[in-house]
Amino acid sequence: MPFRGGTALREAYRRAALRGYAFMANNFAEANTLLGLLDAYASARSDLLLQISPGAAKFAGGGDKAAGLRVLTGVVRTLAAARPIAVFVNLDHFTEGEMDLVDLAVGERLVSSIMIDASKEAFDENVRISRDVVRRARGSGILVEAELGKIRGVEDEIASDDAFYTNPEEAVEFVRSTGADLLAISIGTEHGVSKGKDIKLRLDLAKAIQTKLSEAGLATPLVLHGSSGLLPDQVRAAIHYGIRKLNKDTHYQYVYARTACEFYQDHVAEIIPPEGTEDDVVNLFPGGSWSPNKKVFDPRVVGKAVQEKIRGIALALIEQSGSGGETLGDEEDS
Repeated sequence: MPFRGGTALREAYRRAALRGYAFMANNFAEANTLLGLLDAYASARSDLLLQISPGAAKFAGGGDKAAGLRVLTGVVRTLAAARPIAVFVNLDHFTEGEMDLVDLAVGERLVSSIMIDASKEAFDENVRISRDVVRRARGSGILVEAELGKIRGVEDEIASDDAFYTNPEEAVEFVRSTGADLLAISIGTEHGVSKGKDIKLRLDLAKAIQTKLSEAGLATPLVLHGSSGLLPDQVRAAIHYGIRKLNKDTHYQYVYARTACEFYQDHVAEIIPPEGTEDDVVNLFPGGSWSPNKKVFDPRVVGKAVQEKIRGIALALIEQSGSGGETLGDEEDS
């Protein structure tokens, strides 16, 4: 199935709310993570929500974020075409300083949704910036996610030593004032490496925010950033109180690094020359009898191992979110 736009994503969120599941929103910056995710979600018959951060776009474009954005979304479109699921792309944590990239994504219809992060600003300024992105996306079908509240930790190019919870009373005013389609809230999660057992998760706030929005006639899906360290029970409880999107980035980064680290540790003798061998990499060790083993050092070998590990973790997270078997199938965007 081809990449799907914001119209289909809106329907996917509506179904998730109706049936009581959520989407893990999965960040990626290169092909191995992406392929592992695609395999897992196709196997589970779950629609897949991918995320591209400014840092990922910069990495993929060799320093050029616009080029990287085109590269990553192009790869998604190419690989998604052969999968029996809907595949969506969200821009993650883009800021006011990247409005040129927002305009690019909207103008070329590269993504399904855009997350604008102005959460560090005062309420009125956050409203102004978020509303501006909604205006820029108008007519494209692309959804806009805005954030109210601040999450502690480091996420890509954004860092905060402080955190403050989302105010349920402000949530209604914020959504109405911005016109945002989704609302990211702060209820105790942290960006980066965190442990669910150490997090004081304010599910009462999620419940209160969902209630206030519902009473105001706003069927706004809630988003939880910094969810990589949450335990399964915490994930299920968050979904019960209206969370429809949980961001996963740090989790996959660790799995990637751990898999590569263990693989190379297991094959050190086949990659690193033994003591006494001239370490002549330029000429591939012409002296002595030792040679590296191409069956091991070929990056495609460790790449396949990474893909398989990512696939396994993604399947476990799909089970947590309840999205397995939930796909738009071959329905067309209206």
